[in-house]
Formats: sequence, structure tokens, C-alpha cells
Amino acid sequence: MPTTEPGEERAELGFVAAVQGSFGFLESDYRLRLVRAEPTFVRYEGERRFVNVFHGRASYELGVEIGRWVEVDDGFVEQRFALGYAVALGRDLEAVGFRAFTATDAGAVARFVPQLAEWTREFVGPVIVADDDAAFERMSAGSARDSQTYLQEGRASQLRKRAETAWHDKDFDRVVLAYREIVDELPLVQLQRSELGRLHYAEGKLDEPS
Repeated sequence: MPTTEPGEERAELGFVAAVQGSFGFLESDYRLRLVRAEPTFVRYEGERRFVNVFHGRASYELGVEIGRWVEVDDGFVEQRFALGYAVALGRDLEAVGFRAFTATDAGAVARFVPQLAEWTREFVGPVIVADDDAAFERMSAGSARDSQTYLQEGRASQLRKRAETAWHDKDFDRVVLAYREIVDELPLVQLQRSELGRLHYAEGKLDEPS
């Protein structure tokens, strides 16, 4: 996030009041303390867990993070996960209707913050129980998998462009090489039906007698 403080116009959107009005259960039910309340950022902390509620300074995206402190060689560092990872521990995100919210006016802030609070109450509550480290390990695994998916999708995008060019050039050897690299080396990426069709067609062409 930018280091400059948000302008007065951000305070007028009522983010802090909306969060305190909807997320009070973190204090009453889970004994977290409100430690920061700023126009775009509110933070609750307990002995081992914390919850950040934010309103992106540039993006205006509303979001929630659940976190803990992890011991490293020289002290402790924060480990944070977006709300979606906590929801995904027990439910399919699409089935829940989970999505990102962008709020550029006070009405949208007042409308969307309670929905984030509802998801937080239902799905984050069990995670912030002091001894529930297993949930954080599962979120960590999910985050690592998403990072690998992102990297593999980036590589696949390059290979798909290479295959597309080769297909139009009728260079079937390069078509096969590109698509086969996706199939053999990028297990988190699936070829589309049309791409599989091109791959099989190109392999057939290469198998034809010269």
C-alpha cells in the first residue's frame, strides 16, 4: 500500500464505522482487540491471531485478511491469508457466492462490509481459535498451490502463443512440441478441447509417411 495517508475524502466514505459496526463480534466472541482504525485499514489482534479489514487506497477493493505470527530465526513474522482461503477450507467459493467487492462511495461501503463480516463470522471464526494451526497449514498449502498455478499459467500462455503461430504456419512439429510441453511439464494446466484437437491432428500429420 502507498505510504502516504489517505485524504479526507476517504474518511467520508465511512469505512471505519462500517467495519466497527459489522465486525464487533471479533471483540465480543473471539476476544480480539481493536488496535488500528484508519480510513482504509482496521486491525484486530489477539494473542496469536489477527484480522485485517482493508479498503484499497488505489483499487478501492474491500477485503479481509486472517493471520498469525510465525516464529523464525530472528523473531516473529506475520503470515496472512485472504478471506477466500479461509472460506475455501470448508466450502466451494462459487457455491458461497464469494467474490471481491469494490466500493467507491459510502453506500457501497455500507452495503458490502456487512457481507464480508458475515463470511468472516462463518468461516474465519473457527480458524482464529488459538490452537487451530492445522487450518493455517491448509491455507498455506492452498496459497502455495495458487502461486504454482499462476506461474504455470504464465508459462502455458507463452507456449499457447507459440503453438498458435506454428498452427497457422502449418509447422506441426512445433505445434506438438508446444502443446506437449504443457501436457508433460505443467500439471496444473489443462489444454482446452480445441487445443487437444490440434495436438492430435498435428501428431497425426507427423505420423503420416513422408
